[in-house]
Amino acid sequence: MSLPAHHRYRLLADRFHAHRLWAHEDVFAEVFADAVDLLYVRGHQLPDAQRFVDHTFINLITRPGDLVALCRRIPTDDLRLTVVEAYVRHPLVPLDILIAMGASSEVYRELPAGGWTEVPMYQYATDRLNAEPTRRFDLHELFPFGTEHDGSAARSALHTALATDQLTERASTTARGPDRADLPSPVFHDGQPVRVVLNDHNRTPHRGTVRAKVWHYKDQCWYFFLRDHAGRAISKRYAAADLHADP
Repeated sequence: MSLPAHHRYRLLADRFHAHRLWAHEDVFAEVFADAVDLLYVRGHQLPDAQRFVDHTFINLITRPGDLVALCRRIPTDDLRLTVVEAYVRHPLVPLDILIAMGASSEVYRELPAGGWTEVPMYQYATDRLNAEPTRRFDLHELFPFGTEHDGSAARSALHTALATDQLTERASTTARGPDRADLPSPVFHDGQPVRVVLNDHNRTPHRGTVRAKVWHYKDQCWYFFLRDHAGRAISKRYAAADLHADP
């Protein structure tokens, strides 16, 4: 947009104009990235730009995929990270979106790594604990993308789960152990297309998508369950070495 910055953001501080620009994804991302750079990187005090960013965070982003799509069009990793950090720590961002981010493979796969992960990790785990107070959970049910993204958030959620007796026996033993349930990130995510590597253990050439993943306490690895292209569940479990991503 060729308008001077103060005129541009005075216009976009109006929700009507911001909503109209949201439909033009590339242009919106360029203007939004400039606003974030002015406010959070250069530290300028521009109330209209702040209102534009606030409105985007609170009203225009309605699901994790919206945030991911916006960040795809922001030009640098540093600025993308600034956007995500500002988003998850904004006091008026809807809690249900932060919880959904904790269960979104798209979020962990595409957004830049950083301290922001503590918020969706903790919110997702504690939401599951609060929603089913009589249930005992395995670790992969609370941390579907592992705990290595943010160990402090995982420890806080596990402290709550231990205090309320909401972990299975194996999960509780692991959480109380010296490694404090250090789960690596799974190589594959739910819904990801994969094919089975043929070898002495795998003789059937399956192709499909990941339908579930579980952490195996004894083997200390993730196992993956698949669904074929016809939608049928494949009962066999596969380790990461048994699978290749299918383009």
